[in-house]
Amino acid sequence: MDLIIESVKSRLMDMTDSRKKLADEFFSEAEPFAANLFDYLSDVYFFVKDTKGRFMKVNSNFLKLFGYQTEYEVIGLTDYDMVSRDLAVKYEQDDKRVLEHGVPICEQKENVSSANEIVSLHITTKLPIKNKNGDIIGLVGITRDVAQTQVAIKPLQDLQKAVEKIEKDFNKNLKVDDLAELVNMSTSTFLRHFKKHFHIPPVQYIKQVRLNAACKMLLESNKSFSEIAFDTGFCDQSYMTREFKKMTGLSPSEYRRKYFG
Repeated sequence: MDLIIESVKSRLMDMTDSRKKLADEFFSEAEPFAANLFDYLSDVYFFVKDTKGRFMKVNSNFLKLFGYQTEYEVIGLTDYDMVSRDLAVKYEQDDKRVLEHGVPICEQKENVSSANEIVSLHITTKLPIKNKNGDIIGLVGITRDVAQTQVAIKPLQDLQKAVEKIEKDFNKNLKVDDLAELVNMSTSTFLRHFKKHFHIPPVQYIKQVRLNAACKMLLESNKSFSEIAFDTGFCDQSYMTREFKKMTGLSPSEYRRKYFG
């Protein structure tokens, strides 16, 4: 029994090493991408500091907040160059917890001032950055403007009941008028808001939810295509097949053959 256990452990270690090597090879070739990702979130400000509190990298939202044009204007600066002394002292104290003790700061509420000295409430997270030897060489953080976050998610909250209805009852006959009524909007307002925030009309969204459900059933059941069409709310199998191929590039039978475990 002990030999079997040791053999299993050995295989698991080999598998872990192999997967780690795979990831290491990928990231050794990849360009830095984190800051670029955060450029697409209007309420997120991304930054990297070294152990002396100097900024090494920031995203475009960070630059706009503090009135800079390029990242190179910021590299080497500290909080003392950007905000009032009382705020800079507070940030420095927090940074020391991360840089000297490796203590993450998660979801901390704090004030942040902009280039025009407007102070707003933010939620900040900071984590240590370590080198290959495990030594802390800096920190990485994001801070989110609470007011901007609320503005960004409010439209989705307004439509939440309709989306939940679609996700729950996609196999039923869903009418746009009923969905609009569910969120206390006129049909025209609902259509306009839904398309603005989901980039497709609600009818198309319903179809996508049904097709996603069809994908799941194809892989997790032995149901016939006609049964799946019925269970996902399509009027017939041929219509489901046409729409399925538009979305995946494969017919249901080809999809099942390719991905069925």
